[in-house]
Amino acid sequence: MRSSLPSPGFFKLKIIKDVAVLAGPLVLQQLSFTLMGVTDTYFVSRVSTEAVAAVGLAGVVFFAVMLLFRSTANSSVVFVGRAHGAKDPKAVGRAIWNVLSMVALLSLLTFAFPSLFAYLFKFAAPSDSETLRILGTQYLQIRAFEIPMAMFSAVVWGFLIGRGDSRTPMLLAWLQVGTNIFLDWLLVPGSLGLPAYGVEGAAYATVAANLINALLSAYILWHPQNRIEFHTAKFHRSSLSELRNVLKVGLPMGVGDFIEVASFSAFFALIGRLGTHTLAANNIALQYMSLSFTLGVAVAMASSSLVSQHLGAKKPDLAEQVGYHAMLLAMLIMGLVGLSYLIAPARFIGVFTQDESVIAAGVIILRLVAFYQIFDAVAIVLGGALNGAGDTTYTMLVKLIFSWGLFLPSAWLLAFPLNGGIKGAWIGALFYLCSLGLLYFLRFRSGRWKSIQLS
Repeated sequence: MRSSLPSPGFFKLKIIKDVAVLAGPLVLQQLSFTLMGVTDTYFVSRVSTEAVAAVGLAGVVFFAVMLLFRSTANSSVVFVGRAHGAKDPKAVGRAIWNVLSMVALLSLLTFAFPSLFAYLFKFAAPSDSETLRILGTQYLQIRAFEIPMAMFSAVVWGFLIGRGDSRTPMLLAWLQVGTNIFLDWLLVPGSLGLPAYGVEGAAYATVAANLINALLSAYILWHPQNRIEFHTAKFHRSSLSELRNVLKVGLPMGVGDFIEVASFSAFFALIGRLGTHTLAANNIALQYMSLSFTLGVAVAMASSSLVSQHLGAKKPDLAEQVGYHAMLLAMLIMGLVGLSYLIAPARFIGVFTQDESVIAAGVIILRLVAFYQIFDAVAIVLGGALNGAGDTTYTMLVKLIFSWGLFLPSAWLLAFPLNGGIKGAWIGALFYLCSLGLLYFLRFRSGRWKSIQLS
């Protein structure tokens, strides 16, 4: 089933509005995730320099592993969207129990996580700081017990977003941030007469905030209205075929996100070899890049939900229109942000530093980043649309092959053997993101995703 390119009369304001309304609260939700890490860093900065470095590095390691599990649980949005689009409320409840059953099985790994994190952090931590290694390991081993709670909350997130409710997840996310801030203030420095727990206190605060979020999510899932309408309280014993379907859709989502984070972590480590000033410039530029990326991800989430709903309603052509309209919306938003990077890069970098060498490197990065915003918008949003259709194995394989087969080798080759430095490294990233956008566009245009069956 081959799709055609949008016709001149294709543009529909209502579809753009539907995507924007669903994506708006998701932007705020994504910003809350960023603030969670900033909160821990801020409070432990009062402890010691080693504490800041340990929490920052451990946070990167934790995020990569967490994505593997949380994104798998997020697959509930695909199954719920299909059932909701088909106007089958009982199927919504069954879909939730199928994903919850998989989450329960994955949660059995919880007791192995502390040892896994200790092993991983030995390689991530610098060899010249035993204190940093100890603090980072403590932080990770405590936060390991957060993963089952985060997975449960992610399932409920899919239950809400899959039915078009993005406001409730946003409110839950910001309540979690507020709880984390209060508990960090309470436990890290030792307020209200409590002992100062330092780095361990930051970890306990984040786990407790996730526990409260999970409890509130459970209340929402099993609220009397949802119990009646969607049979969420009626236990469904998942068959092996149903569990396989969850894994078939969810696991590639988790692995794909993990692969992308891991490849960019390796890319940033490669940039670190170019020198301290270059790494500082890259870290500053990342703060601005995260803004456009957050906007794109929010539109992609909305696209994923709406595509899934329309496929469930047996309206594949409308699902296709959603994908293209969401892509155009993200191209416009991210393109405008990229234009600002192109117009005033030195001013942006200068907000964080007055070092001329850092500013010069940062200008090079932001200008290159500005050029790939349009392609990144295509990759992010159409990747989300394909995932919403259940075409998750394709998106995972493209990320795997092109991140480790094109992105990292080309970045290394251009930066070092060809002496391109930071410019060469980011040109390698530009090749990767443009390739990703093109391949997702061609896959979406082919229409193969329209015939994917989830049961």
